[in-house]
Amino acid sequence: MLFLAPRAAGRRRAPTAPAAATLLAALCGGAACTAFQPDPLTPPGTSVGAPNDGWLVEGAPVPDRAAGLRAYRDADRRHGSRRTVEIVTETAAWLAARHEGAVLHVGDLSTVSGGKIPGHSSHRSGRDVDLLFFTLRPDGTPATSARFHRFGADGLAVGVSPPVRLDLERNWALIEHLLEEYPQDVQWIFVSWGVKTALISWALAVGARPATVERALSVLHQPSDSLPHDDHFHVRFYCAPEDLPWGCADRPPIWPWVRRRFDRTAHAPADDDVLRELALGSL
Repeated sequence: MLFLAPRAAGRRRAPTAPAAATLLAALCGGAACTAFQPDPLTPPGTSVGAPNDGWLVEGAPVPDRAAGLRAYRDADRRHGSRRTVEIVTETAAWLAARHEGAVLHVGDLSTVSGGKIPGHSSHRSGRDVDLLFFTLRPDGTPATSARFHRFGADGLAVGVSPPVRLDLERNWALIEHLLEEYPQDVQWIFVSWGVKTALISWALAVGARPATVERALSVLHQPSDSLPHDDHFHVRFYCAPEDLPWGCADRPPIWPWVRRRFDRTAHAPADDDVLRELALGSL
């Protein structure tokens, strides 16, 4: 068992948290140990542990509104790692700039400190985010309201009258942007087999890049241990390189196009000066 000496009153502990976090991760077999909490020196917005067994340190909030973005969940469930929030907000703005009227509706991420969140077995470490599908009204114009409609492989909402269709163009644009701009970050996009079929068929029909389609075939995935995700995307991101030294844990798979772990830690704190800067800031 590992024992830590008590901290002396009025003294700041030496900033060796990354080494300790790496040791604890090794003792836990690469996963987060529920008996441990994040080190107090961990920078805000850091993901610690795994998506199903982890924490978030002072999670970054997703705003109610931003360029191309609207939130449809309570603010206390919309905190993520710094990298997750950066990707989501940039992607929403990119879509809005290229597809007139595109609004990305963002749902649950994590609570500000992570851990278990009602209604989810994951979403615990700020690296999961729910995104509603882009949809079309019966007249072919983009729908702007946030609705959880279930969709089949034909792209039609189940049991909805008048009919609502998947906006395959904008949904594929979302997938394409994530896989081309953030290939080192995106691990999974959970979605039903039917919706995946509709999206891949669209991509092939419009001549999408073969490498992107090949990635989508792997990353788009209907989970076997939860609902099929036929009413929204659930995107999961890998650990940001800067979070790995603080105990962030990636679980398999690591896709062939993703740099291996020793490459992903290239920017990890490596000397006392860097660690001191992380812990104390610029004095």
